[in-house]
Amino acid sequence: KQWYQRRVAITAGQWFWEILEIFSPSERSLFLRFVWGRTRLPRNIADFRGRDFVLQVLDKYQPPDHYMPESYTCFFLLKMPRYSSKEILTEKLRYAINFCKSIDTDDYARITRDEGIGDGEDSDIELGSQ
Repeated sequence: KQWYQRRVAITAGQWFWEILEIFSPSERSLFLRFVWGRTRLPRNIADFRGRDFVLQVLDKYQPPDHYMPESYTCFFLLKMPRYSSKEILTEKLRYAINFCKSIDTDDYARITRDEGIGDGEDSDIELGSQ
């Protein structure tokens, strides 16, 4: 049974990396925003500040195909159910990266720069989905 569980975990992880390989550059950027809150990788390895990407494939979701992947941008972490197929994983991941946009530090930085927010004046900022 342990061998089977490890094999299934390896398969889910392999599916994940295969899907990232077929993603377009735009989809990869959306993926980074989903799991890290930024749309680009740092310029050099030192800027990662010791953060390694973590992928957790969990069995707690039942039935797994009814759940979405979860990201924790502060930890560069993606939790996902053990989906029943690569196709379902692809569908769920594409949906998540395209429609879950609550954290987007790149856009916040651009808005701050373009609108002069943070220039010494106190102001309230309301950020919503775009």
